[in-house]
Amino acid sequence: MRRYDPRQLAHIMDCPHPIVSDSNAYIRLLSYDTRQLVEPKITLFFALNGAFDQGHKYIHQAIKSGVLNIVCDLQWNDFQSDVNYFQVPNVLSALQKLAAYHRSQFDIEVIGITGSNGKTTVKEWLSQLIDDRRIVKNPKSFNSQLGVPISVWQISDQNDFAIFEAGISLPDEMERLAEIINPTLGLMLNIGDAHDAGFESPNQKISEKLKLFTHAKFIIYCADHINIASAIDKHLPDLEKISWGRRGGTLFTITGQKRVSGQMELSLRYRSEDHIFFIPFVDDASIENCLHCIAVCLTLGYDIKVLSNRCLKLHNLPMRLEMKSGDHDAILVNDTYSADIQSLRIALQFLSQQSGDRIRTLIVSDFEQLDLTASQFVESIATLVHQYKITKVIGIGSDIAHLSTKLNADVAFYHFNDVESLIENLHRLTFEKNAILIKGARRFGLERIVHLLSQKRHTTILETDMHAVDHNIRYFSSLLGPNTKMVAVIKAAAYGSGSAALARFLAYRQVDALAVAYADEGVYLRQNIIDKPIIILNPDNASIIDLFQYNLEPEIHGMAFLDDIISHININSTPTLHVHIKIDTGMRRLGFLLEEVDEMINKICVNPSIKVKSIFSHLSGSEDKNLDDFTHKQVGLLNLVYDIMAKSLGYRPLKHILNSSGILRFPEYHFDWVRLGLGMYGIDSTGQFEHHLEKAHTFKATVIQIKPVSVGETVGYNRKGAVSKTGFIAILNVGYADGLRRSAGNGCYSIDINGKSYPTIGNICMDLAMVELGAIHNVRVGDEAIIFGKNKSINDLAIVCETIPYEIITSISNRVKRIYTQD
Repeated sequence: MRRYDPRQLAHIMDCPHPIVSDSNAYIRLLSYDTRQLVEPKITLFFALNGAFDQGHKYIHQAIKSGVLNIVCDLQWNDFQSDVNYFQVPNVLSALQKLAAYHRSQFDIEVIGITGSNGKTTVKEWLSQLIDDRRIVKNPKSFNSQLGVPISVWQISDQNDFAIFEAGISLPDEMERLAEIINPTLGLMLNIGDAHDAGFESPNQKISEKLKLFTHAKFIIYCADHINIASAIDKHLPDLEKISWGRRGGTLFTITGQKRVSGQMELSLRYRSEDHIFFIPFVDDASIENCLHCIAVCLTLGYDIKVLSNRCLKLHNLPMRLEMKSGDHDAILVNDTYSADIQSLRIALQFLSQQSGDRIRTLIVSDFEQLDLTASQFVESIATLVHQYKITKVIGIGSDIAHLSTKLNADVAFYHFNDVESLIENLHRLTFEKNAILIKGARRFGLERIVHLLSQKRHTTILETDMHAVDHNIRYFSSLLGPNTKMVAVIKAAAYGSGSAALARFLAYRQVDALAVAYADEGVYLRQNIIDKPIIILNPDNASIIDLFQYNLEPEIHGMAFLDDIISHININSTPTLHVHIKIDTGMRRLGFLLEEVDEMINKICVNPSIKVKSIFSHLSGSEDKNLDDFTHKQVGLLNLVYDIMAKSLGYRPLKHILNSSGILRFPEYHFDWVRLGLGMYGIDSTGQFEHHLEKAHTFKATVIQIKPVSVGETVGYNRKGAVSKTGFIAILNVGYADGLRRSAGNGCYSIDINGKSYPTIGNICMDLAMVELGAIHNVRVGDEAIIFGKNKSINDLAIVCETIPYEIITSISNRVKRIYTQD
């Protein structure tokens, strides 16, 4: 990685008046997150401030960690004498300028990829097919205004090829990414409905995305997408165009395809000759993505026969880190699809965030990263092992064998020549209460280790996307004033997601407090090393000892419970207990009535061990416009009681009343705290703000059998599923014992497989469900079946079941495997 000194940085970022205390404090690394600092002394920290970011809050933490160079906006004035400051009008713009300059220093082939779907898959497949080049690429799906410059910064003198994807959600964003990536070759994928809300029309979205290729030498695209082809002719008339398609193209034409033994046989005509490709996919999206890759490789001059053999080795890739439970209270982080130092660093950050008090273990193979020598590879691994406090390393391959000489004495190292040897000796190694990251090159097949160490084999899954949770928290935070803090409500095992994993993520995300329903949930979080304030929303007298022992903060909701707390204090002489006083302002559930307030205050005032941390209430209908008058009355009553209590207590506790929908609809009532629950997961009960949020949950099963059915037959219990057309059905391993309700059967609901919706047929069984495929389909055994997820709203299932999303998500069975993903 090249280094830049402070004077260079100031010039590149258009900072005319830098404050330079140390002109020798050069930088090699970039960071915008103090939690991810690796080598702070050579890191340039960007204090990003914007709709979702509050970077100035962390400048002092960055300096405390050892950072010597800070990029901040013009409002910052708290300077320290031994630090270099670069004040700029826009911190993100400065980062982008620096990345663009860095890119300009390298004369290498750069592929720029954009489109609506498949960017990350195509990028990863291309890097597999072009495996004889020293490639640099976006880690994961780092394709945003922030992710692209961070990705491009990775270019070094060891690279001779780059592949960068770019994504936009609004007009005028692509110009900045185009300047940073500056591709020599452009690849335009298909255009779907993602981010439609940000553009006036699909044509505008296409024209904006094409700006990535303004200065490229040529562009590759599928000629079958007429809207894309015509837009390229219109907006890039002088660019050399290379097309492919079923209707014809300048590079090759698809002349036929047929399914053969679970693979797709493609016939294409290239340079006046017919060729056959076998690819290990049968769904339309994967076929098109693979053909895009073939087009790029042929354009680059790869031999078509070599390429045909390489295509057979492509795999459908999990594009994000996956975390799941392992045996003996272990957790597994599966990142076996890519192998490079940058993605290892990201995976170790995630492991560190989730490990709690578990032993940190790394299972890692050789990377075959062509831009590193074997010595550099080992040095890089050792640095990260020590940085992230890994206790045990299991290495697989010849290069990784040399890691033992670079590790500190307190790191245990085990080496195996191949995965088969590790599997043979797996029983000799202990993984009890380990946090295990499994990372390596595809050829080693490390997913076999993931399978052997996984706790649950049931392939019905509730997947929680931590990136989406982070996006949603940032969105809600952007609506709050600087003095309003956020409480994350994760009761009912985080609405079905699993509370410990999410709590660790939220603590890492630096929310101000957590709230759960019962004390045993709070105890569980404390036992998993969660040190944030934890509010118990529905405590009872049986939990009082736990409240004190585990430093939990109970809601005081009635006189009887307050008396029990006071009795315990008087008997045990316990230390201060922070409590949250709930006022019943009209919900008529838990909470003090107005006529009880004076008595409650008197009891608290004579007991100095009770410290009132907050006074709050709960709205009955915050999402319903028809109930707004009642909502305002509830707030008015809370304000009345709050003023009475604050005057009597002699101090002003925190005040809060808003849940997720209330945050969105009543900004005037944000007060000191807000409570974010379902909104974290991208569920908007108001129906007004969902386009700002990202869905975090995906509930999915697996196709375990496909069978033919004929007209007149029936499917399932009580012969409820009458077959109206001869064709096929798929049997899925999900039933009402997993959380797919019986009311979703008999065609009342559809389940998505390979991007198409198939109606249920027959009753939903306890463990199985059936869907009708029709006579022609592209479904095969082992395919994923999406019950709800990113492109299939949980609200649709809730409507069919005549309930609400809360009930659907919290009813998903414990036997369903929970997986956590993060970009």
